[in-house]
Parts: sequence; C-alpha cells; structure tokens
Amino acid sequence: GHIFNEQINPPIKPNDVLLNGHTHIPKCCKSDDFHYINVGSVSLPKENTKHSYVIFENNKFSFKDLESGLEYMTYNLD
Repeated sequence: GHIFNEQINPPIKPNDVLLNGHTHIPKCCKSDDFHYINVGSVSLPKENTKHSYVIFENNKFSFKDLESGLEYMTYNLD
C-alpha cells in the first residue's frame, strides 16, 4: 500500500483487482482499467470507519463489521 495504491498502480491488466489495506479506510470502486478494493482495518480503522474485514465469495466482496460480523457494504465484480 505504501508503494502501490489507487493512484500509483502496479503492472495491471483490465478487470484485475488491486487489493489494498494501507489507508485503513474501506473503499471499493472501478476505475477505467481495474477494480480497487481497500479492506479497511481490523485494528486501527480511520475516519470513523468500522473495525472491518472482507470476504470474497462468488465474485462478491463482502465488507463485514468485526464486532458483529454483519455485512455493511458489498462490491460485485460482475
């Protein structure tokens, strides 16, 4: 995350996923060339976000609250 991020990308192909956690702020979006996923943080979330983690299943990223296990955001690759 301190070298590659949403603005500075590694060698990446169209529709690849850049999975990152360096900012400790959950985010999911599609740029022109790739999907950007930031998982947030289980220990030190920033900007009043939840202590969170992400599960990837059936082409979907599910962001979950660490305390409750409840899903609070999703991102589909389809």
